[in-house]
Amino acid sequence: MRTNRRNRPNRASNQYRVFPGMTELTDCKWACTPMVCTVFLRALCVGCILLLGCVVLPGICSVALAQDGHAEPDGPQGYIIRGIVRDAGSRVTLPGANVVVSDSLGQVAAAASTGDDGRYALRVLATGRYAVQVTFVGYAVSTDSLLVDGEVTEHNVRLRAVTAFMDEVIIEKTSQSDEDFSAGMTRVDASDLRRVPTPDVSFDLAGYLQSRPGVVTTGDRGGGLFIRGGTPTQNLILLDGIPVFQPFHIVGFFSAFPADNIAWADVYAGGFPAQFGGRMSSVVDIATRNGDTHNYRASASIAPFLSGVRLEVPMLQERASVVLSLRESVIDIVSEDLLGEDLPFRFGDRFAKFHAHLNATSSVSVTMLQTFDEGNLDSTDDALSRRSTWKNDAYGARYRYIPPESAVMTEIMFYYSRLRSRFRATPDDLRTSDIDDLSMRFDFVYLLGPSEVRFGMFGTANSFSFDTGRNSRANNGGMSSGGMFVQSRIALSDAVRIEPGVRLEAFSRGQGTSLSPRLRASWQIGGVGARHRLSAAWGMYKQQLVGLNREQDISDVFTTWAPSPDSDTVPEATHLILGWKGVAAPWLEFSVEAYRKWLDNIAWPVTTRELNSLPAASTVDGTAEGVDVGMSVRTTRVGVDIGYSLARVEYRREAQFSRNFFPTGLTQTIRVDAQSFNPPHDRRHQVNATGRYEAGRWAVSARWQFGTGLPFTPLNGFYTRVPVTNPQGMNHLTESGSTFISQSGPFTRRQPAYHRLDLTAEHVLQRAEADITLQGGLINVYDRRNLFEYSIFSGSRIDQLPLIPTFGVRIDLR
Repeated sequence: MRTNRRNRPNRASNQYRVFPGMTELTDCKWACTPMVCTVFLRALCVGCILLLGCVVLPGICSVALAQDGHAEPDGPQGYIIRGIVRDAGSRVTLPGANVVVSDSLGQVAAAASTGDDGRYALRVLATGRYAVQVTFVGYAVSTDSLLVDGEVTEHNVRLRAVTAFMDEVIIEKTSQSDEDFSAGMTRVDASDLRRVPTPDVSFDLAGYLQSRPGVVTTGDRGGGLFIRGGTPTQNLILLDGIPVFQPFHIVGFFSAFPADNIAWADVYAGGFPAQFGGRMSSVVDIATRNGDTHNYRASASIAPFLSGVRLEVPMLQERASVVLSLRESVIDIVSEDLLGEDLPFRFGDRFAKFHAHLNATSSVSVTMLQTFDEGNLDSTDDALSRRSTWKNDAYGARYRYIPPESAVMTEIMFYYSRLRSRFRATPDDLRTSDIDDLSMRFDFVYLLGPSEVRFGMFGTANSFSFDTGRNSRANNGGMSSGGMFVQSRIALSDAVRIEPGVRLEAFSRGQGTSLSPRLRASWQIGGVGARHRLSAAWGMYKQQLVGLNREQDISDVFTTWAPSPDSDTVPEATHLILGWKGVAAPWLEFSVEAYRKWLDNIAWPVTTRELNSLPAASTVDGTAEGVDVGMSVRTTRVGVDIGYSLARVEYRREAQFSRNFFPTGLTQTIRVDAQSFNPPHDRRHQVNATGRYEAGRWAVSARWQFGTGLPFTPLNGFYTRVPVTNPQGMNHLTESGSTFISQSGPFTRRQPAYHRLDLTAEHVLQRAEADITLQGGLINVYDRRNLFEYSIFSGSRIDQLPLIPTFGVRIDLR
């Protein structure tokens, strides 16, 4: 909950505790001490109340939602319909398909989406005949009549893929579909990714996210996204539930998530529900595709930036599958011959997934992801030693079970994730940051007709190891958190639905136990099928884990991950989102969303005057607010999306003291005056326009983006200062001193505006053995010189990527 500012310590008169753990972290590898037991006991004690409510609530809701003539008092409390949705040709399960059950009067009786294994389960309140409609983008709609006359009715569905560009707007969807809860949330599938031109035949999630309103990037390189005022370290990126710390590659077009591996992704720009926690800005929840259980499938792609191979292998008599994917860049090898200049970037990723249906009621999956990035963002001859590297390793296992005669789905999940980062600021200054994350989670989903209640328990342990360079010392330590959540989905009518939730979490650091309420709501004005829909989201969010960068140097992407200070509350935020969507025609849709985020206790650097030094730490409060406007056009051949964002991010820092540490153990106290400023990701105006035209086997895509300049701190110059800490032992004639920077006020100037046009064209050749896709295009068509940074080390201007011709070939074996 938000802290009362009047009850906070006086930061002007009390020395603020140094950035997380620079001297206070212990040397333990994991936080597996009595502290962990205390954390979980706190959560379990208070969480018993949530568990009791979760057990009682299904009975209450069943009675409240039952209608006269539909309940059968002497029979079971509802009847279960369940099954698996597959591709009719490949037998691949289809996660994210929408299943809607309607009664004989056409009223929605229940609705659900298939999980990551293609399974669904829902409950109706009476026996009888129902209409079951299953929809999934890229597939023909399936509608069947189903007789429910027993406690459990199995209904498996096979959807037929269609080659035409499907019109998502005219697909009939009830207010029970996930898309109706649109406040801050967008569901993305592989077809959405293919509408955005990228220099890769396989397409990527990063390109799509950068085309969305409210998403700011620093440019074509750097590997980070700022979503509605949040920083990259405040985004929760999940791959099959596994947290991935830094999944975006050093070249901004790419992430660790190619379109071929994605079943769907739920992108919450704010206001996310209670099952998500640990971050305070946004969530990108990615579900990966399962492999083909019927046929072997293979594909390969070759392109100057990124080339890869992918393989799907059926196993265990068509009940299991394995997916393998390998991608690696070649731009560092071919850039000088192709472009006439060196692009010193190397990156890639490896992905594997095993999925199996153990029987009719249970499934298991194991997911693995590894990424690597290496490069010199300066790209200048005299700064070749300034190399950044980072590696992600993420592993997870999930078991899902639906009892034969119960509408309660159980999920058990275990995850391990780690990030290894290195940055060499100078030949003798190496910075390191390592973080490990070990998590487990238990979820229980109670199906109550058109409503559901999700209850979960979770626990996380983190270990840290970081060395911030020559003016600090290595640190090791850990932290933990645990708790419970309840998230419900209640259909008040066919047109109105609410999603209240609450998350109870106990932290090993900071304020201890925290209770964070959440609420999402949707109203389809005029009932099912109406053209206007209002939605809203509100919630409170905490983040025990923080990251700190040197904001004065944009080419320094190195992030120190560490826990928040013991003596202060953890960073927190409150979100409020209001949205409207309207359908002007079957092919035309408009949307408007207004949002505001209140931010408290955010770790922020205090830039010191010494060159290459890591800043000291302070805390700031602030707000992020704005309006996102969108227009979408969908026909059988044309898809157009245009978005405009008006945003403002402002931080306020109270007068306080912060400290910086040196190898000798001495500390330097830095007084920071009270000030307000716009951080370097505050982009006031932004326009994104994407379009795709398909004609038979040909397709043309275009993207144009424009953004006003980002703030930066101007430099007045440099000077040399001789230290006076030991006057008697110093030779004043030979002492060279240290180089320091004279700076103006923080972020008082703005860079020039950024804009760029990208074009690609594709042609598919169909052969008996394979489909061959040929792609050609241009990145930065009119060769705009967009500024990346002005190097304080070389005094030279560094631009974003120039005009780059791209080409690629992809082969999909039949």
